[in-house]
Amino acid sequence: MPRPPRTALISCLRLLGDVVLSLPLLDMIKTAHPACKVDYLVPAGAAELLRPDPRIRRVIEHVRGGPPYLPQILMRHDWAISTNGSDRGVISVMLAGRRRRAALVDPWLPLGERWKRLVLTDPVPMPQGRPVIQWTVVLAQALGLRPTRCVPGLHWSRADMERVHAELAAAGVEPSRLAVLHVVSKHRYKEWPVERLASLSDMLADRHGLQCVWTGAPSDAARLAEGAALARTPPMIAAGLLTLPQMSALLSLARVYVGADTAITHMAAAVGAPLVALYGPTPIGGWAPWNSDRPIDHTFPREPGSFRDGHVSVIQDADAFRSEHHFGAMDMTSLSRGMQAISVEQVLEEVDHQLGQLDAGTRRAVPIV
Repeated sequence: MPRPPRTALISCLRLLGDVVLSLPLLDMIKTAHPACKVDYLVPAGAAELLRPDPRIRRVIEHVRGGPPYLPQILMRHDWAISTNGSDRGVISVMLAGRRRRAALVDPWLPLGERWKRLVLTDPVPMPQGRPVIQWTVVLAQALGLRPTRCVPGLHWSRADMERVHAELAAAGVEPSRLAVLHVVSKHRYKEWPVERLASLSDMLADRHGLQCVWTGAPSDAARLAEGAALARTPPMIAAGLLTLPQMSALLSLARVYVGADTAITHMAAAVGAPLVALYGPTPIGGWAPWNSDRPIDHTFPREPGSFRDGHVSVIQDADAFRSEHHFGAMDMTSLSRGMQAISVEQVLEEVDHQLGQLDAGTRRAVPIV
């Protein structure tokens, strides 16, 4: 019987959303091998999200222009796994893993990528047509694990939650009436028009007595202020106000969350918040928010369009999606047809549905593992 790993490295040198979707692999390793000390290699922008996680021994940052991370991982881990097939991810695994080196690779292995099969003990063909979060299941199975759940799990400290409550109190927001709206993005084609954000915010206040918190990055503050000027009921604007662990804590309190295709939406799904996700040109078959209550082989609809899955509602205009992909490259600097096709009434209908499930007693359990 193979020796269990004493140390493991998970490498996810991608965007914050990719890091959130990689976290089930951490749960799978710690469930099978509780004594294994797991390190995580991530970009600097994602590191703070993982630091409160007691399952992780050390978070290693890749900072462009900063200290090199390779000396921190060189031949230090029994297992090393990259959750994607990027060259940088495979190289990190090649240098870190003493016994097992696993990564997802292009199933067709183009000539320029065949070197990856030589340096990996476990080159895992990238599964086609499955939710991206389930790639962690395929990697775990290749390593001989038998996962029974696919749960990211997000963590925060008591101090993080206290900070959230203090900021809400300062703005006069009752946590029991909290709605979090996050419809801005650094990629404009993923955004929802701010005038519709203002209308929805007012309707949530009038119809459900909710108090809305609009979140975003510091660079989103001007656009959020522009939208807030159109709202009859002033929202709390939290652009860059909270750290990522504090954002997780905030999302765990929300009676409902409405968000675009961003990492924050995947975080909301991970903490079990009732959510309504607005998707434009992004394929939902791979990137829709994941409901952690579902079995590990659960799939999303393969065709574009809206669907409901427990505490997750996804809105997507199928015709706009097809037209945008049919006509080629999208302009990432402007609003997409798909996001402009989503009406306030559609979003409000799904909010009503999610709140109805809450009021009927279908409470979610925050999946912290």
